Amino acid sequence: MNVHEFSVAMLTTNGSIKTPTAIAKEAGKSQSSGSRLLTGLSTASLDFVPTAKKFFGKKAINFATDDFGISRRYAKNTEGVSSMKDASTKTFTTGTSIVAGGFTDGTYFIPVDLEHWVTEFIMKDAYLTKPELAKKIVERMLESSINIRYFVYDGLYFNQDFIEFLDDKNVKFVIKAKTTTSVTYKNKQMQLRDCPDLRLNDNQNCKKIQALWKKRLWYFIALRRSGKHGEKIIYLVANFDAKTKIYGQTYDCRWAVEKFIRTGKQSLGLSRSQSKYAHTYLNHIKCVFWAYTILQFIMKKFRLDSAEDALRKVQALKNRLSFNQIVDSISLMVNHA
Repeated sequence: MNVHEFSVAMLTTNGSIKTPTAIAKEAGKSQSSGSRLLTGLSTASLDFVPTAKKFFGKKAINFATDDFGISRRYAKNTEGVSSMKDASTKTFTTGTSIVAGGFTDGTYFIPVDLEHWVTEFIMKDAYLTKPELAKKIVERMLESSINIRYFVYDGLYFNQDFIEFLDDKNVKFVIKAKTTTSVTYKNKQMQLRDCPDLRLNDNQNCKKIQALWKKRLWYFIALRRSGKHGEKIIYLVANFDAKTKIYGQTYDCRWAVEKFIRTGKQSLGLSRSQSKYAHTYLNHIKCVFWAYTILQFIMKKFRLDSAEDALRKVQALKNRLSFNQIVDSISLMVNHA
């Protein structure tokens, strides 16, 4: 059993049971073959990059990063688990946390890299914060030779050390800033939310200023956004000059990685590995990466609106093709995309 077969079986397996045993059964393999694959799998982060190059071609694309938690409430002996906040329930649970990133043009998302965050009381002197883990991903992506236009992050990564790291690497970025961020603008100290030149009128959706923060000049942008709780104003920080709408369009690319996490958890078994070994459940996540990439190729080929539509198309193949025929059909599609 190989990664491609394992990932296709993730797609064709019905329901939410996406354990290695269920996936191996779907592929017509022995029950232990799925576990053996994940135990012995050795994939480097840059192994996923050639597929992203093939998918996007010469198009300039963005790199979006986000973190997500995997609840392992009853698995206290699992490597790397600790108390963490479950974003879906807003409660604390036992689990593990992943920093993941991938390439996106705003419509499609190809996940390519991850880092495993482990709490300080376990890692001790080797502990790294999530922004520090994101640095490692950035450095690998700069080696990928892909034309990355902008790196995009949410407010967790609004961190002086991380922002200056990106700037020193000559990386263009857009990061969500805190509304209470204190900047020096026109020789006056003020918070972003109190800056008169960032106040939006009823007919305005964005404004931009250049201000001093932590002894460096940055561009700060106010954006009007609508959400489930109504309209709100968010603030972004960037290190490049552009039309104000560009910042908003770039930051909105983050939605692509959030959709990946949602689909991964709900439909692809992102949180379904039962292994207590970190190496094994991280390999399970990498197979989810490939499964989601397959869905992106299908979305693009058939001009579908979502990864869920692509998933339904794959599962419909079970009515007329054997599993091996489905694997061959998808292999042909990905190799010649």
